[in-house]
Amino acid sequence: MRRVCRRRLPARWVAAALAGCGGGTGLTDDLQVQPRDSAGVRIVEYGEEPEVEPPFALATEPSYRHGANPGDYEFQSVDAGGLFPDGRAVVAEWYGEVVVLSPDGTTHEVLARVGEGPGEVISPYAVFVLGQDSVLVPDSRQSRLTLFVNDSVARIVSLPRAARFGVAGIGPSGKLLLWNRYAYRSWVDIEEEWLAGHMTVFDSETGALDTVASYDHYHRERSGQPWPIIRPIGEVTAAAGRFVQTRSDRPVIT
Repeated sequence: MRRVCRRRLPARWVAAALAGCGGGTGLTDDLQVQPRDSAGVRIVEYGEEPEVEPPFALATEPSYRHGANPGDYEFQSVDAGGLFPDGRAVVAEWYGEVVVLSPDGTTHEVLARVGEGPGEVISPYAVFVLGQDSVLVPDSRQSRLTLFVNDSVARIVSLPRAARFGVAGIGPSGKLLLWNRYAYRSWVDIEEEWLAGHMTVFDSETGALDTVASYDHYHRERSGQPWPIIRPIGEVTAAAGRFVQTRSDRPVIT
């Protein structure tokens, strides 16, 4: 298995106050590894999969269940969720509403209803809890971000529609980490072996976009054919304020 850790990206965003990621992973302490540096990227190759105890465990029973009792919110297609510091859960439905559940799961409130007006959403695909009462909700259909504070709209920021950006996460100083979430249409042929996507840092204060890296997004194999098809694909997410990129055809995390 090969793991790659990029250096911290310079970033800031006015609404977020998240800490950056820490030091080493501890995986190299007891394993025979071969680190090397390439263009500022530390690459660690393992001869075999490291045996590491997970830092978390799932409870045998859930804290609560919501959705099956009278008066519960009737979920249709849950797509993303997050936890507030006080234990409340915020849940986004694909092509649906954004709902906040109480810490014990007994009650719920609709934070954002379906629509195109301020404070409304059409396709929220993620939620990012920024503090005790703050949550950022990106909407792919409307190419915009809505910041809710104390159940009210505090700010709305638009994203460039042409690039079809999605929010992967938030940088250590607050800038948004974007990627080309919808960069390809199945009926378009890909000339190169891979259609490139881009990892971009977005400053919501100035609107500045800074592309920091490219990645393999869609493979040429079977391009131009109707869905469903199975082919290699590249994905991007974020962890501890850094981009994380993978490809489905190889066991590599970058």
